[in-house]
Amino acid sequence: MSLDATDWVWNQSAARGTALVVLLAVADKAGADCTAYAGTAMLMQRTRAARSTVRGAVDALLESGELAVVEGALGPAGETVYRLPHAVGHTREGAGIRPGSDSGPGRKPAPGGPEIGPEEGRNPAPGGSEIGPQNISNKKEQEAQQQPRASRSPLIPELRPLADALAAAGVGVRWSLGLGEQRDVWRLVQQHGAEALVALAAHRAPSGAEKPARYWLRVWGDLDRAPAARPGPNVVPFRSAPAAYTDNLAAGLALLQSQKGATP
Repeated sequence: MSLDATDWVWNQSAARGTALVVLLAVADKAGADCTAYAGTAMLMQRTRAARSTVRGAVDALLESGELAVVEGALGPAGETVYRLPHAVGHTREGAGIRPGSDSGPGRKPAPGGPEIGPEEGRNPAPGGSEIGPQNISNKKEQEAQQQPRASRSPLIPELRPLADALAAAGVGVRWSLGLGEQRDVWRLVQQHGAEALVALAAHRAPSGAEKPARYWLRVWGDLDRAPAARPGPNVVPFRSAPAAYTDNLAAGLALLQSQKGATP
């Protein structure tokens, strides 16, 4: 655990609510390099929040720059490895000072004069209010907290072929996912193939109904829990479907095949 990283989160982070608790959970596991692996299940347990809430908080932290993904690194169980960039090099106040020492914050002697404590060193502003570095910092943090943060991100290029194939198959999808959720979909595409995702969605799609992408992410998660013995790679078994579904599914799969063939 990095006490310095945790101290930075408590005193300098602009995060609020669940995002702050998520950041504290990561900092609690961070080492001296301010990196730590953290899976969604662990963050849900520590924050006592729902999966969608945790993912939204992670996306907000990634967009604010207070959290970053260490590309190419994974935890022992495949967890994402995060880094707290702004906490690197931060040292908590009073670190390294022995108990009972006279040196410390607020006890700096002025040259040729008496010691000046925290209250004595402040300059009163007109009207009696005190203005100091801490007040200015707090004002900046409040302004940053009042700025709205996006809860969704533009669709990453890797998922564009899947989105086109779903549309061709007649599956209505509202793509309102954060970066973390889009990475989950891309992992499913890499593991099971886009054809399997399109086939499963076309089979389960209510007639003419448009669903949010988070709904389909939960549906596609069934592929990870499916029995190991399946008819073949990237094949999703299902019962007979209406002819319209069959035609749409064929169109979607044909689009995927054409996009693969056009890829240099």
